[in-house]
Amino acid sequence: MATQQRGGRGGWLAWCAGFFLAAAPSMAPAAMPAETLDRFDVVIAGGSTAAFAAALAAAEAGAVTALIEPTDWVGGQLTSSGVPAIDEAWHSIKPADGGAPYSVSKVARLPANMTPRFLQLVQAIENRGDCWVSRFCFCPDAFVTKHLDPLARACGDRLTVFRDTVVKRVVLTADGTRVETLECIRRTPRPGVPAAGYDRLPSADLNDWYSPADSDRFTKQTLRFGPRAGKGTVFVDATEWGEVLALSGKDYLQGVEEADGALTAAPGADTCGQATVFCFAQEIHPEPVGEPDRPVCATDMGYGAYGDKPDAWTKIWTYRRLRGKGAPATGDVCLQNWGYSQKHGEGGNDYPHAFLFTSKAETAAQVPDWRGGIDLEALAGAEDRAFAWHQWFRRHAPEGIDPGRIALAPAVLGTGHGLAKLPYIRDTRRAIGLDGFVLRFADLSGPAAQRTGTVFPDRIALGAYPADIHPVSTCSMPDYAVAAHDTLPFSIPFRALTHRDLSNLLVAGKTMAQSFLANSATRLHPIEWSSGTACGIAAAEMARTGRTSAQLLADIAALQALVKEKTPIDWTLPE
Repeated sequence: MATQQRGGRGGWLAWCAGFFLAAAPSMAPAAMPAETLDRFDVVIAGGSTAAFAAALAAAEAGAVTALIEPTDWVGGQLTSSGVPAIDEAWHSIKPADGGAPYSVSKVARLPANMTPRFLQLVQAIENRGDCWVSRFCFCPDAFVTKHLDPLARACGDRLTVFRDTVVKRVVLTADGTRVETLECIRRTPRPGVPAAGYDRLPSADLNDWYSPADSDRFTKQTLRFGPRAGKGTVFVDATEWGEVLALSGKDYLQGVEEADGALTAAPGADTCGQATVFCFAQEIHPEPVGEPDRPVCATDMGYGAYGDKPDAWTKIWTYRRLRGKGAPATGDVCLQNWGYSQKHGEGGNDYPHAFLFTSKAETAAQVPDWRGGIDLEALAGAEDRAFAWHQWFRRHAPEGIDPGRIALAPAVLGTGHGLAKLPYIRDTRRAIGLDGFVLRFADLSGPAAQRTGTVFPDRIALGAYPADIHPVSTCSMPDYAVAAHDTLPFSIPFRALTHRDLSNLLVAGKTMAQSFLANSATRLHPIEWSSGTACGIAAAEMARTGRTSAQLLADIAALQALVKEKTPIDWTLPE
């Protein structure tokens, strides 16, 4: 059983977060006239990699599509959340009979098994960094401007991206079975606000983002999306924080369940989940740059599981290197996303000391004045830990590299403060699908002789990655969820993209109808792109035909035929 452990770091967290949150503004909601936007067939509440893929797919399928993006960069973990290293399956499964290992990695990397658009994108990246976590490490600022933004523009009038826009309110139809409108707040930085409004850390600015009132930093506009005149609008929750799910008033999953696939969290475990991390980039300059240290609270810094390696610093520098080759040298840029070792009680910028999301009860209480359902103390703690790791790591540079030459590279992540625009999260609020469906880890795994996971009749996307868990240290998780587990190449069914109670709402990415453990294997870039593509095509088809998600499921072969034109739904297996 998962239990919540309190005390210990709680006082420290409150004090430190209070220190960093001291500059946060006090915002009072103000009634403002909303602009009604009722021309869209599909409205995607986004911020994730899956959201952008869904928006492209819906628009290319002919739907007039709106993408609501909370930052000024599309792409989610590829860009704004600062994880620009493509996570691909790397593992093999050893057969029970002792035969040759079954390489899941080989299967997953076959071009026939990858979404063509995604494969083309990453293969076109120029000046990739020489990293060892991925085949594709790159600077996100260039990836946005050279690759993602042109894709959005190519959709013409069929795709409108509402940047710097957050979800504020969900309105259901009178019978509570459909989403009628989505109310959002769009902010525009005032003249003179540095870094396009990304000069302040999210923990200090988030309340301002969600307030409909103008502030000294932003002017605001309230936007009301849907419904289409004479028709319904199809909505998609592909947010990183599961905000449409939380605001709908319907049930959703959060935290770790007592058993894989259960529809409720273990007692007290809706704030027991995965650690979050604030990523940042560092650059080696030719001369010392005089970057001052910031005051920080985190002290448990260290190489963690790599503490016994004489070249630990170099291994971590090259782990997610975005620019540069060979030994660490002038001009190198690395991305820092280094784990925390519970065993050693130390680590990098991975933040294990609190869950990012408020409890379900606290979330429900916040709905009348929604601000993301985020624990701001946990958010501030993650920010603090990132700066602490940056300063610790540069102080421990090996002989031959002056620590003064190592500085944050804020332009790479498009901010003034040097961290990513938003934290990288590994799990979030998740839907419950049609007829109570939840994708289970058991559907993704099995013996090597099985070759693939469950072959669902309504399969609509593919994925391959082992279950990867970075647990919050304040929780004691069920035994089944403690360690990482291997998966087979698996399928994602259409039911995982649906909502049990809302017939015109689909989900994609981390918000899919899936268990905590399944999410730990589906949360990676290629799988988000695959599920997002399928979701966008399904949303466009629902909008075109006026069908509900259940009606689309009843004619799944027709939908699968459309999806196969954009992304594979069946595995090509080597002999």
